[in-house]
Amino acid sequence: MNFEDWQQSSTLIPYWICLPTTTWATGNPAATITGEYPTYRTTDAQNGSYAACLETQDIFGNVAAGNLFSGWFESALWDSQAHFGVPFTGKPTAFRGWYKYTPANQSGGTIDTCAIYAVLSRWNGSVRVEIARAELYTYTTVSSYTYFDLPFNYYNSLIPDTIAVIFSSSKHGDIFQGGIGSKLYIDNIDLYYDLSDIQSNHSTENEVFILFNSYKKDITVERNFEKPAKIELFDMTGKKLSTHAVEGLKDYFNFEALRTGIYVCRYSDAAGLTKTVKIYFK
Repeated sequence: MNFEDWQQSSTLIPYWICLPTTTWATGNPAATITGEYPTYRTTDAQNGSYAACLETQDIFGNVAAGNLFSGWFESALWDSQAHFGVPFTGKPTAFRGWYKYTPANQSGGTIDTCAIYAVLSRWNGSVRVEIARAELYTYTTVSSYTYFDLPFNYYNSLIPDTIAVIFSSSKHGDIFQGGIGSKLYIDNIDLYYDLSDIQSNHSTENEVFILFNSYKKDITVERNFEKPAKIELFDMTGKKLSTHAVEGLKDYFNFEALRTGIYVCRYSDAAGLTKTVKIYFK
């Protein structure tokens, strides 16, 4: 989800492939004849070494939008087809990440619009039933990386079996419309889960949830009870880095000074309840 891992294809003029291929796909295979690829790796990243850049290009006189999506791509030149979605059963609260966008004018003079969205769905035979959607479409120039936090709007209570995460430098690129030169940069995306409803459903039990934000380097401790407690942070060698008192039902702790890496957070309280989670800070 941080777009750090890429490899090049084995074609005569290679293109960038976002890893893992079991999750991510692009329309690049349709452009192997020209060697002009709308989606590629860039070092212009929000955090880390790389990000994804999606650029709308003119290929053989046709508009080809940069795209990156969860699913797979069936390559057949202009009859190619994107198949959106990979297996997924969660019910996240929000779809989040970082982007910047430079729109170009379309052939009619209107400003191009990018697309950033995620769709949860469930298959009913051969019909895909949409369950929830989180989306952002904008024609505004965003010159520096900007955080997006898009709530999922749920339409029913079904359990998903598929998630489609889709980015495009031109919203209507699927029908070959867009502004040549529009660029959308995407980096460090994630899915957020609000566990407050779970806590309220188990209010008679003592429960603790340790949540973390990889990008802001925050840890949140949520409880449905108040007792003297603490969290301890360890590196992967077992060295204790810090100890912090937990006082309320919801406490925030920031570790902005820590380096990128994997850490262990351990909660313990006066009632003898303990919980340990592994966390990753970018």
